[in-house]
Amino acid sequence: MRAFVAIPLPGDFSGWLQDNRTSFASIVSRLRLVPVASCHITLRFLGELPDEQVDDAIGRLSRSLSAVPGTRVALDRFGVFHRDGRPTILWVGASVVSQALIDLAATTDLSLSGLGTNNQTERFALHVTLGRFVSGTRDDEVAAFEAGSPEPYVVPVTDVVLYESSMGQGRPVYIARASVRLAPFAE
Repeated sequence: MRAFVAIPLPGDFSGWLQDNRTSFASIVSRLRLVPVASCHITLRFLGELPDEQVDDAIGRLSRSLSAVPGTRVALDRFGVFHRDGRPTILWVGASVVSQALIDLAATTDLSLSGLGTNNQTERFALHVTLGRFVSGTRDDEVAAFEAGSPEPYVVPVTDVVLYESSMGQGRPVYIARASVRLAPFAE
């Protein structure tokens, strides 16, 4: 199975997203929004994870993360990823990424070492993908996103989920295979 580990977003994220989506179309009409059910904060992409490694991955996550305290993160800035010089992805992220989140990503990465086909250690880039720009979208069309700031949305980071990514009707569908509860917040 294709797998990744992520921080899930609370159910009320859909309301925050809907409030912002109305302004997206006024900025650029050539944006395909991702379904709210596909929104998450990726900690580690595993690639292909053989079925015989799934239980091992869940066990490693449980052992390494159950004592890690939960935290919060404020999603308070929009950004645009580019590929080959053109805008491809609209995302929302945090202007400040706490050491607690950096440590959570590093612990997740280390605990899953050797599992899956993605053996690369990737720099943690806290973001939630909101949409994909249609081919031909220009930088000047998306500049308003990078200049603007959304109303902050605070995500309580209380769980980490191992997701399976399977192809649905033309787009990936994410299925939670296991969830690990973090220790209570360190206030």
